[in-house]
Amino acid sequence: MERVYENRFAQTMAMDQDLNLTFNERATGSIVIFLEGPSKEMSLHLEAKSSSHVKLFIQNSMAHDLQLKVTANIAHDANLECGLLDLQNQPCHLELQGHLNEQGANMDFSIAQLCLCDCQKKSNLDITSHVSHTYGNMHNFAVVFDGGKYEMVAAGRIVKGAHASESHQETRVLTMGNNHQCVTLPILYIDEDDVKASHALSVGQPDAEQLYYLNSRGLTMRQAIGLLSVGYFKPILELIEDEELKAKIAQETEERVGMYEY
Repeated sequence: MERVYENRFAQTMAMDQDLNLTFNERATGSIVIFLEGPSKEMSLHLEAKSSSHVKLFIQNSMAHDLQLKVTANIAHDANLECGLLDLQNQPCHLELQGHLNEQGANMDFSIAQLCLCDCQKKSNLDITSHVSHTYGNMHNFAVVFDGGKYEMVAAGRIVKGAHASESHQETRVLTMGNNHQCVTLPILYIDEDDVKASHALSVGQPDAEQLYYLNSRGLTMRQAIGLLSVGYFKPILELIEDEELKAKIAQETEERVGMYEY
């Protein structure tokens, strides 16, 4: 299925098959996509043409395992902010290929995942600056509970000739208990001198003093852990411009991480 957007737009939609989205020159708007249906493999192709500005929020709503491939081509002075929220207790394998093809191209990609017992989440992310004066940014957030398996490989690439470009990464993983598997691998492939590139990584368990403080204020241990966990998911919700829908998904997120359990 293919859709083309022009001028100003705002849409909420379900995706149950491969989808191609094209944002024409100077198109501006936001889209919310819910992944649904029986398919276990889907692809999403994004084409952001010159001077388009797009916010795209994707939520995995599948009741089964999913392999999702996202490819994006970003043109001159286009800005694509895109993110995936995955709270399902089902395996999920995400592949991202972002291509910054013309000067001024900007892509900001976020992923936030909840990894529960016996559930594996795997992501292979790649954003490449093919020309000069481009900007790629990745934010990777996850909460991994006992028995969960989490693997994330994120590569920022700046090829020869793509001077004055930037590639940045931020990875934060909160782990619960000891019986889990967590592999994070941030990579920078830089083949040019005049660039800016960075990655920040933190993996660890909740701070004992924070938990004690929250317990002393009347929260159960499950609620305290949920409150700390939800902070890893809330940033991605800023991609949603519909305030009513944002509040609904925020409440669903809080329920999934146990903020209302006793």
